[in-house]
Amino acid sequence: MKTAAQRLGVHYQTAYRWVRSGQLVAVKVGAGYEVSEAAIARLQAQRAATERLPDATAPPWVDPPSSMDEELEILDHMVEAVTLDATKIGERAARIMAEYLGDTAFVYRLNAEDEMVVVYAAHRDAVAEVAASTLGRDPRTSTNLVRRAVVTGGVICVAQVPQRELRQRLHPELHEHLQVTGCYSAMCVPFGNNGVLLLTRDLPGRPYGNDDVALAMQVASRLKHADERVRVWRAAWNLRRAMVDQFSAPSFDGNCFDKLLGSAPDLGIDHAHRPTVAVLDMNLQHVAASKEYAQLMGDDADRLTGVPLRTLVRDEHAFDEALAPVQGGEIDFRSVELDVLADGSRVALHVAVVRRDDATPRGVVLVAHSVPALGAP
Repeated sequence: MKTAAQRLGVHYQTAYRWVRSGQLVAVKVGAGYEVSEAAIARLQAQRAATERLPDATAPPWVDPPSSMDEELEILDHMVEAVTLDATKIGERAARIMAEYLGDTAFVYRLNAEDEMVVVYAAHRDAVAEVAASTLGRDPRTSTNLVRRAVVTGGVICVAQVPQRELRQRLHPELHEHLQVTGCYSAMCVPFGNNGVLLLTRDLPGRPYGNDDVALAMQVASRLKHADERVRVWRAAWNLRRAMVDQFSAPSFDGNCFDKLLGSAPDLGIDHAHRPTVAVLDMNLQHVAASKEYAQLMGDDADRLTGVPLRTLVRDEHAFDEALAPVQGGEIDFRSVELDVLADGSRVALHVAVVRRDDATPRGVVLVAHSVPALGAP
């Protein structure tokens, strides 16, 4: 411990505090601690990273977007950043629809109780948004129209909503809110398997038309795409965690790799879709790979042994830049999207460094999958 403190340029007690807090990995031996070279290098890399400015780029637009095309482009950038959470995509989509199509926009989702509930509500007028949100979120408000859109999977557009029927579907306690925000025209656009974008207009004489439907479908397709990214990323990260657990065992060899592939059904992966996974050394050269991984990367599993991962992607510079923090010990987990050489398709690579108890790297595990493409709602 004293030697490690000297190497790190700190007092012994400081190094001891780092060990107690988990910042510095150490193995207790008798009454003292042993610190590996890897643990020192790892801490130095992490400390250097905290002193660096983040690798942030300038936002694509300094001024607020002035057109629907710019709004959609911003939304696309947001969707491309989605990993495990798509909350902001729904919020932004509702806001865009309220501003450009008016007047109220709701995003509904099916909850665990099989009920369609409002998760986002927006209105072009801030005061009316409060009333609209109250109407949409009240559990006594009918969601028959929304549920029908989910069941049929098609867009439902009601050019003129009969006001007498509307009042019958709202609880009498809620009728007063219709003085602030109304529903004279409505459009339901489903996305995915459990979501609906509902748009309404406050005043008569402004029914939704075909152009409005087309625009709403464009936004709904972004919502679906964001949901799909979350689903795929969560599955990949769960599999990556399972691989880290497998390879944290004392044996780190092909047998362990085969054991992981054999346990795929226990991880929620059916027999028809074996995981696209690989094991790499710290130079990011392949040690083992599943057949599905090799097919995705455009090679044969038996020929991949010893092949550097960077040689399978189109932009080696981007690859090196993205994974340098992993090889340098700054971070142990990294996800990056790159084009592969095989067919130019975009692939997401989720890597994780597996370490021994003393922080010495044992190797790298990798989960790969195609990046979901933006499609129709």
